Amino acid sequence: MPLFHSFIDLAHQYWKRLLKPGDWAIDATCGNGKDTLVLAQTLQGGGLIGIDLQEIALSHTRKRLENSPINTEVHLFCQSHESFPPLASNHPIRLIVYNLGYLPGGDKSITTLTDSTLTSLESALKILMPGGCISLLCYPGHREGALETEAIYLRVSQLDSRKWNCCLHRNLLYRESPTLLLLQKSL
Repeated sequence: MPLFHSFIDLAHQYWKRLLKPGDWAIDATCGNGKDTLVLAQTLQGGGLIGIDLQEIALSHTRKRLENSPINTEVHLFCQSHESFPPLASNHPIRLIVYNLGYLPGGDKSITTLTDSTLTSLESALKILMPGGCISLLCYPGHREGALETEAIYLRVSQLDSRKWNCCLHRNLLYRESPTLLLLQKSL
């Protein structure tokens, strides 16, 4: 039996190990709400800020959350992840999650964009609490995804190694494999 079935499964394992009940997290790309639900269930009494540019994605996320018992304060915002809602600065943020690309089952021409993702990543680097983590699932299998992934790698390679620990998971058997990038801020 494999340790994980996908990079999303692997990311969930990391998140569950990192988060403690009562923590706050940001899902910067809610999509259909699967990751949002995992975060809400894991936080148990903490808080979650969910962001997505598409109202249809937030609708799917709301339905998924309504159909599951959770004990987490959830705030959903229909906006770009380029900037975080003011609520994010009111709480120590332990985890910020990005599942980049396009909405599964949605319009594939609407994707996350390199510039807005880099702007968001800069904000994430600043607001993350010590010991916290930024989780980025990147999809280089389409044009914008390839540009976005390379730009993220370049930015991350410039981080101070005394302040950040960075780990990259990639399937070497597939050239355009999705990747999981984890950035942990030093204590």
